[in-house]
Amino acid sequence: MTRHAPALATLAASVMFMAAAPATASDPSPGILWGVSESGMEFGKGPLAGTNYAIPNPAYYLARGVQLVRVPFQIIRLQPAPNGPLEPAVLGYLDTIVQQDQEAGALTVLDPHAYGTYPIDGKAQDLLKDPAAANAYVDMMGKIAAHFATADVAIGLMNEPHTGGDQDYAPIWNRAIAAIRQAGFHGVILVPHAHWSTASDITPAKPFAGGIVDPQRNWVLELHCYLDPDNSGTYKKPVPSTGIGAARIAGAIAWSRQSHVRLFLGETGAPADALSLTAMQTMYNEIAAAPDVFWGVAVWGAGPWWSLKYPMHLDPVVGVDTPQFLTLENMITPEMLYFARDPGGTDPVIQIDIDDDKKPIIAIITALRSGTPQIVVIKAQLSTGVHTVVIKPTNRPAGDAYVIDSTWKGAPDSNASFEKLNGRFYKFQIRVPN
Repeated sequence: MTRHAPALATLAASVMFMAAAPATASDPSPGILWGVSESGMEFGKGPLAGTNYAIPNPAYYLARGVQLVRVPFQIIRLQPAPNGPLEPAVLGYLDTIVQQDQEAGALTVLDPHAYGTYPIDGKAQDLLKDPAAANAYVDMMGKIAAHFATADVAIGLMNEPHTGGDQDYAPIWNRAIAAIRQAGFHGVILVPHAHWSTASDITPAKPFAGGIVDPQRNWVLELHCYLDPDNSGTYKKPVPSTGIGAARIAGAIAWSRQSHVRLFLGETGAPADALSLTAMQTMYNEIAAAPDVFWGVAVWGAGPWWSLKYPMHLDPVVGVDTPQFLTLENMITPEMLYFARDPGGTDPVIQIDIDDDKKPIIAIITALRSGTPQIVVIKAQLSTGVHTVVIKPTNRPAGDAYVIDSTWKGAPDSNASFEKLNGRFYKFQIRVPN
C-alpha cells in the first residue's frame, strides 16, 4: 500500500514472559501467530538510519505478547549493488530485531518491500520485464537465506507485486525458493499473491494460479486485506460495514481448505472509530475460527515514524494503548495477571502454573507497588469450567511480590488483589464461563 507522513512516536515495555516456539506450515496444528508489521526500514530515500529511515523497535509489542513481527525493508538498503554483498549495518539492525523477537518467543517475518521490483542503478525495475533485475533479486534472496539460515524467521518473497498474474510471477518465485533452500534455510517461505496480494481475489472459483515448487513443502500464501471501500488501506472513505473484512477473506478460507495451502494475512488494519473496530473484530473472529487455514496475521501501522493522524497508527500515544492494538491484543492474549513488588531487595522471580501445566510461565517482577503494575501475559486458551492457578516465587530470598489483579472475565472469585507471595505459593481458582 502507499504510505505517507511518518512522524515520531514512543514505545514502552514492561513484561517478561516465556512463550511456545513458533509454528511452521508443516505442523498439522500450529495455531495462529498474531502480530504486527513494524514499519521504519521501508520509509524514505537514502541510506542513513535515523535520518532517511527509522529502525523499528518491537519491544512494546513483544511485551504485550505478539507472536510475530513483520519487518518491511527497502531492497536497496539491504543490497546496495545488484549481486553484491548484503549491507552489514542493515543486517545488524535486522539481527537485533530477530534476536529481540526470538528472546520473547516471537517469529520475525523478513519482508522485501518492493512491489515486484528490484533496484538497478537506483531505479525500481519490474521483475517481470527486466531479466537482470530478476537475477539480482534471486541472488539477494539466496544471500538473505544464508545469513538467517538458523534464525527464527520466515522469509517473505515480495510485498504486493501487481504488474502480472500469479502464473507470471511463479517462475521467479520458484527460482527464489530454490536459492533459499539451497542456502540452508528450512523455515517458512511466504509467497505473495499478485494484484497487491488482495485477499478477496482468491476463491474456489478463482484459485491461486501460481505453480509453486518448494522441495520442503513449507510455504504459505500471503494475502492482504483492508476494510475501506477500495481495499487500499488509505481510508479516504469510511469502512462501509461491520462484515466487510469477514466477507473479503471468506473465499480465501474456502480455497485454503480445498487446496491445503495455509494463509498469512500479511497486512490488515483499520481506523479507531467504533464501526471500523467492530469490523476488525468480526474479521478476527473469522480468522480465529480457522486455525487450520491461517498461519499468521500481521496488523499494519506499528513503527516509530507514523503520524498521529495516520488512520492505522498502532503505537501507543503518550503511553496510552491505541484502540486498534487493544482489539488485536484480545486475540493475542486472552488473559493477563498484574503484579507488583515491595521496594528494596532482589527482584522476585515467579512461576505461574495453570492446572499443573508442564510449561509454566516465568516472570521477573520489577514494578513497584507505588507505580504501574506489571502485566504478565497468560497465553493459554482455557476451556470452559474451573481452573487452578498456582503462583510461587523461585528465587529466595527476594523482595515480596503481590498479585494485584487479573483479567479473567465473568468470574467473581478471579480477583486475587494484594495477595502476598512471601516465600510461599499462592493458589486460587478461576471460572471460565460458556
